[in-house]
Amino acid sequence: MNLDNNKSIPKFLQGGGEMGQIINDKDWSSHSLGKPENWPVALKVTISNILKTAFPKFVFWGSDLICFYNDAYRPSLGKDGKHPSILGEAAAFAWPEIWDTIEPLIHQVLTTGKPTWSENQLIPIYRNGKIENVYWTFSHSALLGDDENVSGILVTCTETTEAVLNLKKLKESEDLLKFAIDAAELGTWDYNPQTDKFSGNERLKNWFGIEKDFDIDLAVAIEAIHVKDRTRVTQAIQNALKGINGGKYDITYSIVNLKSKELKIVRALGRSWFDENGEVYRFNGTLHDVTEQEKSAEEIKKVNDQIKVERERFKNIIHNAPVGIAIFKGDECVVEMANFSLLKIIDKTPAEFIGQTLYKALPEIEKNVRPLFEEVHLEKKSVRGTEFNLPIKRKGEIQNAYFDFVLHPIIGETNEVAEVMLIANEVTDYVVARITLAENESQFKNLVLQSPVAKAIFRGKDLKIEMANYQMLDHFWRRTWDEVIGKNLIEVFPELRNQNFIREIEEVLRTGRTIRNQDSKAVVFKDGKKIEFYVNYVYLPLKEVDGSVSGVMITVTDVTNQFLAKEKLINFSKELEKKVEERTELLYKANEKLRHSVKKLKYANEELESFAYVSSHDLQEPLRKIQIYTSRLLEHERNTLTTTGKKFFDKITVSASRMRTLIDDLLSFSRMDENREEFKPTNLNDILNQVLDNLSGLIENTDAKISSSGLPTVNAVPFQMRQVFSNLLGNALKFSRENSIPQIEINTETAQHQDLKSVGLNTDNAYHKISFKDNGIGFANDMADQIFEVFKRLHGKGEYEGTGMGLSIVKKIIANHEGAVTATGVSGEGAIFTLYLRK
Repeated sequence: MNLDNNKSIPKFLQGGGEMGQIINDKDWSSHSLGKPENWPVALKVTISNILKTAFPKFVFWGSDLICFYNDAYRPSLGKDGKHPSILGEAAAFAWPEIWDTIEPLIHQVLTTGKPTWSENQLIPIYRNGKIENVYWTFSHSALLGDDENVSGILVTCTETTEAVLNLKKLKESEDLLKFAIDAAELGTWDYNPQTDKFSGNERLKNWFGIEKDFDIDLAVAIEAIHVKDRTRVTQAIQNALKGINGGKYDITYSIVNLKSKELKIVRALGRSWFDENGEVYRFNGTLHDVTEQEKSAEEIKKVNDQIKVERERFKNIIHNAPVGIAIFKGDECVVEMANFSLLKIIDKTPAEFIGQTLYKALPEIEKNVRPLFEEVHLEKKSVRGTEFNLPIKRKGEIQNAYFDFVLHPIIGETNEVAEVMLIANEVTDYVVARITLAENESQFKNLVLQSPVAKAIFRGKDLKIEMANYQMLDHFWRRTWDEVIGKNLIEVFPELRNQNFIREIEEVLRTGRTIRNQDSKAVVFKDGKKIEFYVNYVYLPLKEVDGSVSGVMITVTDVTNQFLAKEKLINFSKELEKKVEERTELLYKANEKLRHSVKKLKYANEELESFAYVSSHDLQEPLRKIQIYTSRLLEHERNTLTTTGKKFFDKITVSASRMRTLIDDLLSFSRMDENREEFKPTNLNDILNQVLDNLSGLIENTDAKISSSGLPTVNAVPFQMRQVFSNLLGNALKFSRENSIPQIEINTETAQHQDLKSVGLNTDNAYHKISFKDNGIGFANDMADQIFEVFKRLHGKGEYEGTGMGLSIVKKIIANHEGAVTATGVSGEGAIFTLYLRK
């Protein structure tokens, strides 16, 4: 835009092109610089100069480094970028993405006045709607203000992005050429006629028989040519150096290896290079070994056949590759080829996929995949992805899958993307496993943090604190998480440096072996206060997938109280040993006394056995005589006795009978412990039936009603169980109320914990609870314990028969069976007797 004739524009902006017009049209009234006509002369001159030059220039002016630029610079800002918004803006605001890079350069010029120079510098900027990698060659130089001090910076620059990228491509081309030469097994040479320097690659030296570390002289290279061809080759070289036939060099000849004398036939292809003055400055080319060329001609058919085989083999390799491979053609991605692995991944048959457009065959992936293919076509570069999430319809339902993939462009003859090759590997299982592992790790950390046992994790050789749970922080370390997170263990606890814990943790890191210890003393300091612990601990190595140890997890238990108690116990044991020695002598004397007591006890038992014998024989014999003679006397003299005499004889008979019963009960009571060998499984229902049969007469006379809910089988002495049942049922019938029919109920259940505890039985064993309930005369409940005493009677001899031994015998029999018996009663209402027998 030509502004020369527009008189409303300040003179220094006239002829300034589009940027001159934009500067003029901008509202500067509220800007720190004010209106353009009032700007410093130096600024006006600088802007006028940059606007009228065709070279890209940029100006930073004043303390805020206000931005100005010319038309030549504007294209570097691109579209949808900073133009024209940064005009008049402070540099730091206008260039935030590169400020850390350019600010030191600007500061250097402002403070020293010396210019800077940067060549092909990568400085990414925001343009075309994104951050782009841009290469620049530029210079920063000082601009003097009206006061002749540095007031601004002039940036002279040119964008070299294309040139830099072309150089990279050239380097890649050179590398590719070198690779091609090596792949083609060519010897290469390079000769400088001006310096007479000759060089060749390693293969050429090998053919000539020259060590690879030695340089090649031109004379040596000529000498390696077979003598019959040497003159012809020399002439051909001369012709090429003179520029004959355009300097081209194409000749076949023989060479001889100077060491092995092996003969090779080679074809040389090269040319000479000339400068603008027509002077040759370079002569280079390649040597190709054609010795086997004739043989090769004969083998062509075999080679072609082999090529077909290899091509088919390669095709099979592709189709059977463990990763998915496919080739797509055109913008709509028509499927040209897909191997078995890919078809398996997408759950398609060849007919359903090959020949179809990708988005028709798999419409669910179009939204995610189309941008990737478009990028490949646009950029002509490979696109790679890792753990790429893609919804795929498989087995009739959409599944979330994850892939590592490469989309690689295949460039056609028109330098456009003709086809795109896809290589994909499904990693869904790995991703899901990793996510699950992360969740498990999170759960593990939560468990560790909430564990009542102190735990911590250290990482690396510096033992950096990665984690510590609340028990470790509060109880042992006496610190908050913020005080220790990310710090080295020694940094937090320098007092541990001289303790054994650090050395052991380092040993776990080095060897990967777990270390355990007990009753170890640990000392930490908090606010200058010394805190001592005795601890049990475990140091567990944390290993990576490759087996290397990256950290240590420690578990610590405070055993201070136990340790101190043990120490006290040790000291007590030492004192106890002395007392034991003192008491040993006393014990010896006591044992002597005990042996004497055992002898006396044995004598007493023998006396008791004699008493039992006397009771069963000597006492019963006179009693029998009394009963016999009184019986005869009554039989023959009863009619001659007075009424009083008869009464006295009746009392004698009754007393003798009671005496016999008492002796029998005493004998039974004293022999209760002699029958352990008779224990056997005993059905108590059978026992009950036998007793009821024995008591049948009494039951009939009283019209008694006896019921049972079913009794168990127990391990018992049968005749003793009969005695127990006989005594309990006999008492229930004997102590019935007048004018009342006896009602006796026998019930069985499993004894409960509280029942066993109340009668002093082992609650770890199972017991039957058998109750005998009657509606007889009962008894006062405060007499429940006394009725089991020997000879204990609650009624006079005249009221009820008996010796007072029955319930004592019951109690002793049940005790002999490792059980218990209890009684409860209500006077005038009845009684309940309960047996507890082992199951």
